Amino acid sequence: QAGTIMACLVWLLMIYSAVTVTLLTITDGIPPVLGMIYCFFVVMALSSHAKTSLTDPGTVPQNAVPMESQRRDSTSHSMCGQ
Repeated sequence: QAGTIMACLVWLLMIYSAVTVTLLTITDGIPPVLGMIYCFFVVMALSSHAKTSLTDPGTVPQNAVPMESQRRDSTSHSMCGQ
């Protein structure tokens, strides 16, 4: 539930900022090129946010366990390699 609220706040603030920049562009507060670049980045950020929020990241297959020789010869220094 908290994640949904935060996601809605992200979308609300990003759309609000895009509208504000667009209004500044219309009233000659900032150059139109900067407004277009900013709105492009907002669209890219929101599309990335939607994709990561709405798609399944997948899982590691059950048969993806490394063989004993691979584990022994590994140069990994992480705790998982022990």
